[in-house]
Amino acid sequence: MNNISLQQIMSARFRTSTHADNLTKMLMEVLGLSTKAAVARLAIGRSLSLGALADEQVDAKGLEIPASSLFTQDDVAIWVGLILTHARTFGIAATEGMDTFRSQLRQHWHRGAGLLYEDWKSSNEDFDNFVGTLVKRRADLPDRSGYPQEVTRERSEEASPTDQSSQLTRALSEIGINAEVKGVIHGPRLSRYRVALRDVNQIDKLRRGLEPLALAMSLQQHMPTLSAGDEARIVVIDVPRPRSTWKNAGKRELLDALRAIPVNGDDLIVCPGVDVVGKPLQFDLRTSPHLLVGGATGQGKSVCVHALLISLIAKHSPASLRLALLDPKQVEFGVYANSRFLWQDKIAIGGGACRTMVEDLVTEMDDRYRRLSELGVNNIAEAARKGMHVPYIVACIDELADLVIQDRDLEQKIVRLAQLARAAGIHLILATQRPDAKTFSGLLRSNVPARIALTVQKSTESQIILDEPGAEDLLGAGDMIVKLSGTETLRAHGYFLSLADVESVMRK
Repeated sequence: MNNISLQQIMSARFRTSTHADNLTKMLMEVLGLSTKAAVARLAIGRSLSLGALADEQVDAKGLEIPASSLFTQDDVAIWVGLILTHARTFGIAATEGMDTFRSQLRQHWHRGAGLLYEDWKSSNEDFDNFVGTLVKRRADLPDRSGYPQEVTRERSEEASPTDQSSQLTRALSEIGINAEVKGVIHGPRLSRYRVALRDVNQIDKLRRGLEPLALAMSLQQHMPTLSAGDEARIVVIDVPRPRSTWKNAGKRELLDALRAIPVNGDDLIVCPGVDVVGKPLQFDLRTSPHLLVGGATGQGKSVCVHALLISLIAKHSPASLRLALLDPKQVEFGVYANSRFLWQDKIAIGGGACRTMVEDLVTEMDDRYRRLSELGVNNIAEAARKGMHVPYIVACIDELADLVIQDRDLEQKIVRLAQLARAAGIHLILATQRPDAKTFSGLLRSNVPARIALTVQKSTESQIILDEPGAEDLLGAGDMIVKLSGTETLRAHGYFLSLADVESVMRK
């Protein structure tokens, strides 16, 4: 883009056509989406998967929305690169200014909204069929590696972290804290400062002053975090950095972390990400027997779940581990469809199939307990020493909130699994984008001791996941808080895994 910048785009506003605007409002209602921007992204993506735009006049009389609703700072370069590449691929002159870019985006939105409406009608206005159509179409697209050259170059120009020790010292002084910075470690997304307090009685004042500290350091909406240090009078302050300085860990780093773990068929080690200073974070599902993963849409929940499942697959064989995958919305687990690790050799897709699989898991649990009783042992580890070898079963429900809303009676069966299944070698990973008290009863949460919270919109949602606030202040894009049974909460950053990465590990 020669004459416009990403900053210009992010400060602009965009309109679609009157026709597409009306379709967008209708699709918001039938799909349960809260913003026009969510539909717009689906529509633009739908159009970009097709050939050249039609030579037709498209008005610009729909209601306008800001670019900050349509894109994020993290993905705007990708969207711009895709629109540019589409234009060049089909012989349209390269975008030379904002007016031309607005026109191309408007035409994609216009075309895509019409196509989505046709998809909705052809699916007999059934939500599950409609989503299945979108997923199949995405799976059938040819695999394209890499982003357009302009985007790749721009995203690869990562800035080096800057030592803000002096700025931090001045900011602490501004809020009345007399302190000295003793050292700094630059982690993947935050910089960790060791700070010596001259008066330890100021610790409560510092804890209450984190919000003004963020303001004094120009951290915008991001919050520093405070924790105890390793020496007397020392505290640790983790300061968020600009996205341009972030270092994302991916498939290579995850596999390196897993290779460092000894192979042991009795363990259920999972690695969701790296900690604040970049060290791999890992824990054993056997000692944290069930796990709740929650976060707002687009904040990395699905990628986190993939990292957990890949961790298990990489360290086991189908003889020692089976995955019971329950996908009520039919969108998440298609990449595992041919896996040798599938329990019952299938994925439960849709509400009815998920209910059946939960009931089958309860039956399997009861049968295992009967066999344990016959052997006079209390768990499958003891049973293995007496010749009874059964694989661990990790049951992963992608969107528990949807499943519970569809079938209230099913919650009691899931609660029973959470209460009893551990000794039988059955462990749960429950994931949701909508954590609330109505869909996650206190009885269920009390029996799921391990929690991972990604960015949420409200502190009440953080309370549901973690039993404490904090997740509302995360940085997004896989930033998470991990809380395990009997331990303090830990900040971590999830591994970034594409579907191609997952597929490559699945071929083991």
